[in-house]
Amino acid sequence: MTSRREFLHAAAVSALPLAAGATEITAAARAAVPLKAQASEPIDLHSVLIDERYAEARAVGARLAGRGAMRGVTVHTMAGDVTEIWLRHLGPAWSREPVAVAGLTARPALFCLEQLAWSCGLRVVFHAEHIVHSEGRTEHSLLRGGNITPLSARDLQRAGPLWPTLIADAMASRRRQARTRPGPSAAALAPALPPGAQLLTSWIIATA
Repeated sequence: MTSRREFLHAAAVSALPLAAGATEITAAARAAVPLKAQASEPIDLHSVLIDERYAEARAVGARLAGRGAMRGVTVHTMAGDVTEIWLRHLGPAWSREPVAVAGLTARPALFCLEQLAWSCGLRVVFHAEHIVHSEGRTEHSLLRGGNITPLSARDLQRAGPLWPTLIADAMASRRRQARTRPGPSAAALAPALPPGAQLLTSWIIATA
């Protein structure tokens, strides 16, 4: 796994010739739960990052890739290491303009991207944590962005195994908010996990 130092070094040389591209999801079936109708103005997402090691993340990617309103948004898959996606896609995009990016990944990916986003005027505007226990139960915490999405930790809990659908819909329907400058997220803090549990993070990085 790429260390934080190696990743930041790779970001510093992102102008060099790029390696083979990250896999992109080109087709996916829609989830069974109907999409929520949202009256608010949606965010203009540039791309979504999905950690393909986790079924929950794959479900979010499939939901967004199959949603008509998300045309023009690229869904990138990764397997823990965001270096290649940064070099080929996010780095060049952010060098042109501060486009919004969302994802469902493990915590280190968000931590690294947040450090790079800061200098581009981008902030983590939505951040939720999902502790997936070994028996299949998921525990949710909404750490940031409850005021800009029609979503709460209680909503996620009630959704049971369909919670990735709510996350995808929140990413697609985030409302514009008043200009604020939020501080660093809690991505640098790794909570203590019970044996066999996995921490996933859903997030949106956008101008703020």
